[in-house]
Amino acid sequence: MLKDLTRQDWLSMLNIPEERVPLALIVRGTRNLKHWYQSSKKYFTDILEVKTPNGVLDDIFVGTLDQCDVAYASVYGAPMASEVVHVFGVLGTPLVIQTGNCGALADGMMAGDLFMAREAYRGEGASQYYEPTDEMVPASLDIREWLSVEALKDTQLYTGRIYTTSALFAEGSLDLEKWFEAGCSAVDMETAATFAVAQHFNMDSASLLFAFDNPRRKDHILLDDLDKDKRRQMGNDLMFEIVQEVIKTYYSSRTRS
Repeated sequence: MLKDLTRQDWLSMLNIPEERVPLALIVRGTRNLKHWYQSSKKYFTDILEVKTPNGVLDDIFVGTLDQCDVAYASVYGAPMASEVVHVFGVLGTPLVIQTGNCGALADGMMAGDLFMAREAYRGEGASQYYEPTDEMVPASLDIREWLSVEALKDTQLYTGRIYTTSALFAEGSLDLEKWFEAGCSAVDMETAATFAVAQHFNMDSASLLFAFDNPRRKDHILLDDLDKDKRRQMGNDLMFEIVQEVIKTYYSSRTRS
């Protein structure tokens, strides 16, 4: 039944005016849904909070970035990511960018380093309902092509394949090595679902994450280190700056065409 809801159905339920259907959707994978929902508002003006009356969708807003409307959503895991991307896919939003953090698998990749996924290995359960065949699902955009030289100056940006899982605490050393040997440079919980739903709705897609830790080096998520915290904050801030520039360039390219 939910699959059959139309664009007008969603516009009405979410109370989004036709003229504010966003150009882009930023999806942030996080456990701290409310914190990042509120924190991300500082980058936007003219905030329109978006939610369903029954609370199925929450922690979403549409805001203005320069001249274009952009949606932001806090999610945790592939099911939540797929739901939000699905809705904006139906609405006709042309671009989705997955953000948040990931676990590094690549040798040399440290906390705070940036990672751009070129494709995602579908180790979660949501993407199969949108892309039932291929083991991998690709990004459609290489964000490096949408950035100025200055944006990546002095930035360590890794690229490659990411493994998307749905069971964070079930990761073991053998799993990490298996994913690394399968060509994965990082692991997260949303990117494959975001890419698959985007592909289903013919949306452009990209994923830019910062490394929270490198579990192959035994730097797992529960360890605390002040220097790593500083690097993570810098990585997070730079991630969002780059995402904003990508969206602005994407907007400019569409207005010129």
